[in-house]
Amino acid sequence: MKIKISDIESKTEKKEHISFSEVYDEFNKDIPVSADLNIEINGNIIKIYGNVKAVLNLTCDICLKEFTKELNFETEEYYIKNSLNDKYINEFEINENKFYEDLNGEDEIDISNFVYQCVILHIPNKLVCDINCNGDENLQKYIKKENSDPRLEIFKQIKIEKDKDYGSTKEENG
Repeated sequence: MKIKISDIESKTEKKEHISFSEVYDEFNKDIPVSADLNIEINGNIIKIYGNVKAVLNLTCDICLKEFTKELNFETEEYYIKNSLNDKYINEFEINENKFYEDLNGEDEIDISNFVYQCVILHIPNKLVCDINCNGDENLQKYIKKENSDPRLEIFKQIKIEKDKDYGSTKEENG
């Protein structure tokens, strides 16, 4: 789905609300990704913000089983209609909210691509089906049961008497 910037600019408030729903084969073929987005144009800057919901089919990094994960997040993106390169030819300091996608004079924004990128950026780095996932039996035989550093073996030789109080002598105890 593409929206024309000129259509929004022709409105008196220069705003538009879009309810978007599309199926992406990469995420879940049965459940569409949905988004409620607002588009505002203020001079040369276009702001798109709103809520995105998706159900993803993922594969666990530990046990390799498939699982589903629901995403529900707020997003905000800024576009610039005409290039900033001409105005800031020497140096340009990037501050908060100054991450713009340059449209280079194009009159359309691809909302399908925008929502796709938002979902991709919200997929967790570590995909785990369950917080307690330890993998299956085939994986367990490759995992060391005891993690010990051979350099720390000397500390196993230290013997501590349980009834000895290190702050006082036996006479003080009684």
